[in-house]
Amino acid sequence: MTKKSVLGISLVYMIYAVSILLVAKSCISSQCKIYDNDFLGLIFMDFIVLFPVFLFSLITYKMREEMFQAWWRFARWFVPVIIVVTFYFNSLPAPRGFLQSDPRPLFLGILYIIFIFVSTIKIVRAYRRSK
Repeated sequence: MTKKSVLGISLVYMIYAVSILLVAKSCISSQCKIYDNDFLGLIFMDFIVLFPVFLFSLITYKMREEMFQAWWRFARWFVPVIIVVTFYFNSLPAPRGFLQSDPRPLFLGILYIIFIFVSTIKIVRAYRRSK
C-alpha cells in the first residue's frame, strides 16, 4: 500500500467515527442512538485501531518513503491482529457474577500501547538512519 491509500482509508474511518459520535451526542431520541451491540457501534469499536493508524500515516506522509515503509512493515500485520482480537472479544459474552471484572479492555489497551510504542520507535529509528 502507498502512503496515500493508507491515509485515505484511515481518513474515511475518521470521518465515519466523527459523524457517528456527532449523531450519538446530538440525538435526543433513543432511535438514533448508537449502541455497542448494534451494527454501527460494532463497526466503530472494531476498527477503532484506525485512529492511531491515521495519526501515524499523517506523521509519515510528508517524510521520506523509507520512513513510511519502516512503520508500514510493522503496522500492516499488527493492525489486523488488533482488529481480529477486537472482533473475537466482541463476540464473547460479558462476564457475569459478583465482582467479576472484564479483562478485555485491559488486554486491548495493552495491544494499543504496544502498537503506539513500537510505531513511534520504528519512525524515530528510520528518521535517525536517514540523517
